[in-house]
Amino acid sequence: MELTLIFGMVGVLLVVAYLANRLSRLTRVPDLVVLLLIGVTLGPILHWVRPAMFQGAIDILGTLALILILFAGGAELRLRQAARYAPAALLLMMVSYGLSLGLIALMGRALLHLQWSDCVLLGAALGCTSGTIVIPALEQISTPESVKITLTLESTMGEVIAVLLIGSLLNADVSHSLLFGVAADFSRHIVIALLLGVLAGAIWSRLWPRIAGYPNANIANLGVVFGVYALARYVGGSGLLAVLIFGITLANLPRTPHMARQGARLLAFHAELSFLVRSFFFVLLGFVAEFVSRKYLLPIAGILAALLLARFLAMQTSRWAVRDVTRRETELLFWMLPRGLVTAVLALAIVSARGEVFAFLPAMAFTVVLVTNLFVVAGAVRSTKTWALVPSSIGKPYGMEELKPPSIDVPAAMKASAASQGET
Repeated sequence: MELTLIFGMVGVLLVVAYLANRLSRLTRVPDLVVLLLIGVTLGPILHWVRPAMFQGAIDILGTLALILILFAGGAELRLRQAARYAPAALLLMMVSYGLSLGLIALMGRALLHLQWSDCVLLGAALGCTSGTIVIPALEQISTPESVKITLTLESTMGEVIAVLLIGSLLNADVSHSLLFGVAADFSRHIVIALLLGVLAGAIWSRLWPRIAGYPNANIANLGVVFGVYALARYVGGSGLLAVLIFGITLANLPRTPHMARQGARLLAFHAELSFLVRSFFFVLLGFVAEFVSRKYLLPIAGILAALLLARFLAMQTSRWAVRDVTRRETELLFWMLPRGLVTAVLALAIVSARGEVFAFLPAMAFTVVLVTNLFVVAGAVRSTKTWALVPSSIGKPYGMEELKPPSIDVPAAMKASAASQGET
């Protein structure tokens, strides 16, 4: 009977996740919100599921989803196209993440009375936007390529930086010189990941064409991706950054048209696998979600206000550098500040490493993830209205041509009319 119930729930979950993903194109509500609410309903509300059963699975699924999403994001990135918008995206990421970290740290000090080192950890965990939310959301909103590329690069780089920073802060906590320890550990992670990612990508780009046409070749590629992650972690680098660089290297080396088709199949395989893992992760996160007590309502309100203020200041500071974006489109850039998979994973990692000091963090992270995704809904709705009202001043939605009245050559029309009257 238990197997029947388990597989029945899994089947229902997958169908609901698919429907939520498809309906998000109409409702503008990210499927993440639906999956979280399903988990909360089955877990904390109805108590049909025991949260303790899934604590270990959440860490594994969260890391697995990050690996798949970052590899797919790197494999879809074309450096020539991204180079035009990379400086602006990097500036926006640095300013937005830096201001968010700083303002959240101040809120943690003033409202939670944490030590400054713990305040920095809190800001680093809640400060980055989520590419796992931004990228699917942009696919459901008609936006110019400049906005899509800028937001994709910003969220992807921000997630990697947040993971590196949290890891360095936790590892350097026992050091006598916190700043020096963080800087040294951070630099080592980046350098090792860059070297290993490029080297592995160059080697695999020579071997992949020889097996790409055979059955189960995508499984072999998945094994190599996991191997790159594990090797980078083993030698002291960032596994996630190595996977991202590995995907970018594969995507930007010369390839034949045949390999372009194989690459499209590979990306489709990774997209469906990441959708499966991501769906289970957010439902399980809902299972173990905790509701914050009243004494944390003011700190959460202060943190959300800090995120909005940081995003506004970042947009004002970096707007001059964002290319091919109108003033109206900057509003969409402002609302795209969701927290998601990385925030949840980092919150759990901090609690595991620091214990009772951060006992409130999982519930707070869950609330921040949920509310910031509602901000995305607001931005998507406003973006849809803007595109419907003034499409010509912003851009054209994909798959639709701008409607123009037919042009009429007035002198030529008068001559043709006179000629037709003369013939009659």
